[in-house]
Amino acid sequence: MPDFKTPIGRVRGKGSAKDGTDTFWHQRLTAIALLPLAVIFTGLMISLVGADYASATQVMRSPLVGVGMLMFLLIGFYHMSIGLAHVIEDYVHGELGKIALLIAVKLGCLGLALACVLSVLKLSFGSAA
Repeated sequence: MPDFKTPIGRVRGKGSAKDGTDTFWHQRLTAIALLPLAVIFTGLMISLVGADYASATQVMRSPLVGVGMLMFLLIGFYHMSIGLAHVIEDYVHGELGKIALLIAVKLGCLGLALACVLSVLKLSFGSAA
């Protein structure tokens, strides 16, 4: 039976996992979001150099700073997991090793993100322990 599809018709929608553009856009959007957040929080940390513990915790307890720090952390860890997964998919050729590394990266990023979120919440709500 002859195939009457054009070359673009044969290719359209046939990506390796059919979601390549989603991860492409997620990585680009998270990178754009991280630019101002990284500048703001780098400046904030530089401004706290030499400050005593009480004044540093007072700044970090501000709701605006706490929400911004949570955004920075969550977006940053999501961006990192996308990038690391992309590297693994490109350069690890064994299927079992690739799956194991992808699981390790996702769980590692999730664990680190949760630890950072817990730290920010404890600091924001006044628990110093």
